[in-house]
Amino acid sequence: MPHVDFTISPPVCPTCGSVLVAEDNRTVGHVIGKILEKEGYRVQHVAEGHAALDALLNQRFDLALLDADLPGMNAMEVTNLYRFGSVGRQHLPILGLIGEMTAQRLSAWIDAGLDGCISKPIEPTELIEAINSSLGGTSNACLIGASPLAPPEPPPGVEDVTLGPAIDRRVLCDLEKLGGESFIKDVISQFVADASHLLPDLSASATAGDTDMFHDHIHALRSCAGNVGATGLYKMCLAWRALNAYELAAKGAECVTRLEAEFARAASALDRSEWRQPQSASGGC
Repeated sequence: MPHVDFTISPPVCPTCGSVLVAEDNRTVGHVIGKILEKEGYRVQHVAEGHAALDALLNQRFDLALLDADLPGMNAMEVTNLYRFGSVGRQHLPILGLIGEMTAQRLSAWIDAGLDGCISKPIEPTELIEAINSSLGGTSNACLIGASPLAPPEPPPGVEDVTLGPAIDRRVLCDLEKLGGESFIKDVISQFVADASHLLPDLSASATAGDTDMFHDHIHALRSCAGNVGATGLYKMCLAWRALNAYELAAKGAECVTRLEAEFARAASALDRSEWRQPQSASGGC
């Protein structure tokens, strides 16, 4: 089992609840933690499924947020095993953090003992509403942020992804309002570092024809991109999230090249703070 450090934020207010956040993507976990801490919640982070289960069974929390694709043990397995091992305890609300959802997948989550799902990228208002609803006992196993009954749209082909601005300034403005200038600098720095590591992994998995690893890496890159408003990069990852073995062999190298170019465009826009340029005309964030 990989070593995982447990980090606990200091209590912001003595009456607020304690939340376990199990998320292996550091950019996403950083954003979620800041949202919760600003609301007064005490947050503990883990980055792996076995560590999440151990924390749930041996510590006290008021709520848990589990990423769907935790390494080591996925969130469905963690939830199922925790429910089995906590018979007789007070019910702990557990919400899943899901990149994309179908009615079938949601049903499987609920059968495993999940109380609801929150779609990613994370929207602060939706996250807090879902948590408050769950802690208030009104969670009804719904999907927050999207409809589980809506049929998934077919992903566009490699040639069909159209790009707009590299960065959605609204996302960054919201992040700055949430945590201030130092926080947004940390989030941007983490995004650049994570993406810089993921892109070589994507290239290697495409070269090897390893569809499972390619899907894992592109899922992680999409989560990073979504939480800093890198819309072009996010769209590409969404479009190519389910390439089959034939498509990966035929177009994988092209996909990675375009991802690298779009990441460079987003990183350049972030480095030059282009998202701040409309401030004088719009009155700032």
